Amino acid sequence: MTAQRLRRVREGMAAEGISQLIVTGRPNLFYLTGEDVNPHDRLNAAVIRPDSAQILCYNLSQVYAEGYETLVYEDSGQGGAHLARLLTPGLRTGVDAALSSRYLLGLQEALPGTPFVWSGCVEQTRCVKDEEEIRRLRRVSELTDRVFARAFPQLEEGMTELDFGDVFSAAFREEGAGYFPGHPMVAFGPGTADPHHSPGRYRLRKGDAVMADTGMQVDGYYSDMTRTAFFGSVSDEQRLVYETVLEANRAAMAEIRPGVPLRNAHEAACRVIEAAGYGGRYPHRTSHGIGIDYHEEPFDTPSRTVILEAGMCLSIEPGIYLPGRFGVRIEDLVTVTENGFSLLNHAQKGLEVYP
Repeated sequence: MTAQRLRRVREGMAAEGISQLIVTGRPNLFYLTGEDVNPHDRLNAAVIRPDSAQILCYNLSQVYAEGYETLVYEDSGQGGAHLARLLTPGLRTGVDAALSSRYLLGLQEALPGTPFVWSGCVEQTRCVKDEEEIRRLRRVSELTDRVFARAFPQLEEGMTELDFGDVFSAAFREEGAGYFPGHPMVAFGPGTADPHHSPGRYRLRKGDAVMADTGMQVDGYYSDMTRTAFFGSVSDEQRLVYETVLEANRAAMAEIRPGVPLRNAHEAACRVIEAAGYGGRYPHRTSHGIGIDYHEEPFDTPSRTVILEAGMCLSIEPGIYLPGRFGVRIEDLVTVTENGFSLLNHAQKGLEVYP
């Protein structure tokens, strides 16, 4: 697996005209070596060339991986100097987005005349998952299905968003989460109209929308799912908005297949939302990649054209947000197959009213 990933990264380097590549991002190093270590404030790096690969790591977080020569330095604050000695001066050198400016500026000073350029070839390689990665993503998504099924029936009038977040956190721990990203993003009532709401002390009341957008990490891979429900009762407009978002979610999924621009999914969701009279109430992208990172390539943005490939794993998450009142978002994860897509999570998404 390591050799296959290195080969694909080297193909990306060749396409970018890079002779040597510096990789420092913790998720990127995990992807390339199979080992996940926290360097804290020190430097761990891989230097990849067409015919060799080296890992530089400090002595308290050693990394050993097949296909790499491992070089360990003492915790002396000289990681940047050690890295400079691994590089060949004058060659076009790629750096990933995680390389700190304190190291990059030092490299530029130590190696004048060496062109350093940003390279996303590791992130681009990570876009297309292998069978083992998809198996892990499917498993963590199925565990998240169980968390959501356990959490929503525990809604109680008067509980705060923070209280409901604690319900999710406890369920994540019980399901074996290795990590979940911060306090679960849950929202009640007007908070659901904020696409990136920070949970607070708003207390749940009858008629409120309830949104949960969260996930967990197991075996190094993340899930991400959003469900919106209603507490006590649902109004006619809430029902209309919910059914519109559900239709948009399905319309976006229908565009997922190899060879299709990812933006087609967003455009399909927008057409449904605009036809229902809620144009302008959908302010965010429909998709992002998922895997070792909670959000990773490919990203769905208007300025880029991403063509779908089999093995990509993506969120599909349209929403409608009515400021000061309520919002609805429904998010699923899919993997692109040879002929279309396959769902990674299977939590029901019909309209629900609790209790």
